[in-house]
Amino acid sequence: MATLVKDVMNPIEEYDTVDVDAHLCDALAILKRNHENQKAGTIGKFHKTIFVTDASKNFVGKISMYDLIRGLVPENVKKPEFLSARALSSRALAAAEEAGDIVEHFQWENKSFADLVKQEAHKKVRDIMTPITGGVLTEDDKVNHAIYVLFKDGVRQQLVLRDDQVVGVLNLMVIMTQFLDAVGPECYVEWE
Repeated sequence: MATLVKDVMNPIEEYDTVDVDAHLCDALAILKRNHENQKAGTIGKFHKTIFVTDASKNFVGKISMYDLIRGLVPENVKKPEFLSARALSSRALAAAEEAGDIVEHFQWENKSFADLVKQEAHKKVRDIMTPITGGVLTEDDKVNHAIYVLFKDGVRQQLVLRDDQVVGVLNLMVIMTQFLDAVGPECYVEWE
């Protein structure tokens, strides 16, 4: 019998949400609380991802540790063409259109980490969230199909729908747990 998404997904109620127009500090407070609860061994489900909702409570994005760290990097430094500009001679650099981007990059590299984090904290959630995109999963999809969707769309977790309502989240950790459970007997390993 095929394993279905509804058999392994995390219920959406386990996840915290934050409004798209909230300040990043609001999301950081939730993540800090969850981290402290996990460290303390508090009973409950504490996720490292927060889902972002709009004024109508529709899910529009998510914030994870990756988003927080990615937000520290200026947009112009993320561009692949920036890296090729570093190979130009100093004479060519003076004339290049990217000179402003290069100056900003070096100013960014020379800031303290604390200054970068403080700058990030003043942003809005919408400025750093990852929009929810890609294929949609339903609770009756087979896990094999879900794996295909996750990797085809390059996402680590995907919302799960029942009758167009979000009911859960399927993430790579859930899939990995299923993988370990399935391969344990084959590898003569007992998982605790």
